[in-house]
Amino acid sequence: MKHSLLTASLAFAAFVSASPALAICSSCNIQTKTPSATEPGKFDYRVSCIIDESGDEVNAVVTAANDEEAIELTKRKGC
Repeated sequence: MKHSLLTASLAFAAFVSASPALAICSSCNIQTKTPSATEPGKFDYRVSCIIDESGDEVNAVVTAANDEEAIELTKRKGC
């Protein structure tokens, strides 16, 4: 029983640490930028980031006023 609990705890910890929501990305690039149909004066961006730890690519869609804000919003979302 003790080993089962330990194994389950380790599996859960590995799952949580691999979650993109907890990811850190130092490299993000804007893939597309189009005027927002829902928020006048802003743009809809598709941003691609590389997760530092795993090297996985994550794509996100955000609405922002400028490029810097789009990348910041993407990183706040966990890449």
